[in-house]
Amino acid sequence: MGSARSLSGSSTAFLLLSGGLLRATLLLRSSDLSDDVRRYAWDARVGAAGISPYAYAPSDPAVSQLAPAVAVAVPHADVRTVYPPAAQAAFRTARLLGGDVALRVFFAAADLSSVALIAAMGGAEAGFGAALYAFHPLPITESAGQGHLDSLGVALLVASVVFLFRGARGRAGVAFALSAMTKYVSLAATLPLVRRGKGKLLAAALAVGMALWALASKGGVSPLGGLPEYAERWEFNAPVYSGLAALLDAGNVPVAAKDLFMDLKAWIGHPAWTQRVFPYFYAGFLARAILGMILAAALLVISWKVHDTETAVFASLGALLLCSPTLHPWYLLWILPFAARRREPAFLYLSFAAPVSYALLYPVSWLPKAAVYAIEYVPFAALATRTLRRRGA
Repeated sequence: MGSARSLSGSSTAFLLLSGGLLRATLLLRSSDLSDDVRRYAWDARVGAAGISPYAYAPSDPAVSQLAPAVAVAVPHADVRTVYPPAAQAAFRTARLLGGDVALRVFFAAADLSSVALIAAMGGAEAGFGAALYAFHPLPITESAGQGHLDSLGVALLVASVVFLFRGARGRAGVAFALSAMTKYVSLAATLPLVRRGKGKLLAAALAVGMALWALASKGGVSPLGGLPEYAERWEFNAPVYSGLAALLDAGNVPVAAKDLFMDLKAWIGHPAWTQRVFPYFYAGFLARAILGMILAAALLVISWKVHDTETAVFASLGALLLCSPTLHPWYLLWILPFAARRREPAFLYLSFAAPVSYALLYPVSWLPKAAVYAIEYVPFAALATRTLRRRGA
């Protein structure tokens, strides 16, 4: 933070050069903390063979024969891809240019472009935000080091905000659609962006988004792919979700809900569709459903109450991250440009502390799960509470 403050007066060119050199040091390292790059490369391989990556899981014999030794090493090989059409285009492009290294170069360049975009947003905090992002270890590690595609979606989302600030609502809509079609996270910012960009932004976003969706749907395969499985099964480093699921279990809420449903089922005559509901009476699903409703309400309130577009985007992304059952360190890249510009202490702290959660994936005997959560979220909660009190005063 002190370095960012001292470098906040530096030119954008200097920040890009320095940030680029830092990212370059990690480009030739293997992705040792995450294996997502393997999935990106597999999707590109399947697409290059003329098969929709949404049609089959890597373990399916219909595609595993393309490269049997590679297929078994793909993460979550039993689940079809969850990555949207623009992400698939990026994977295919990187495959043509040189594979895994090209992917990391591409995503590191996208990440570096966020530095220029933060500066381009203008305002008193632009220099500080750009400097902090340029030298922040999280984006450097997760883009150049681990090759996460989030850096591309983040850059496109920030570009959408920049275009909005400059009155280019159509371009803002195109950038927003490309961001959402890279990863669906940016959809959390829909209401604030549409409120500012109005019909022109919405029309441009819908046109681009629907075109990409239609192109990816050739052959009748939905680009949703394995997204339903991801939504139902994935959970990581999310104390709000974990705590709520534990409370529901302790209170026997799933059993009570199932009993109520059985009474309803009998009352309406036992229609066939009711049989498909039974697998969802467990604490994890109910917690997801409750948090989904809370998130929807929060996004509506933010859009209604918060009139500043940048603040509303920041708050919407924050609500999504806190309500998500999964919070990998690289997910925080989505909120980091806005937190850096605002010098928002809670999410800035979390962006530095979140890598501790890798101890949940690669357990350390002296660092139990409760300690990981405490390191990440106790200071975060204290800082967030302090900020809210100050702003409410």
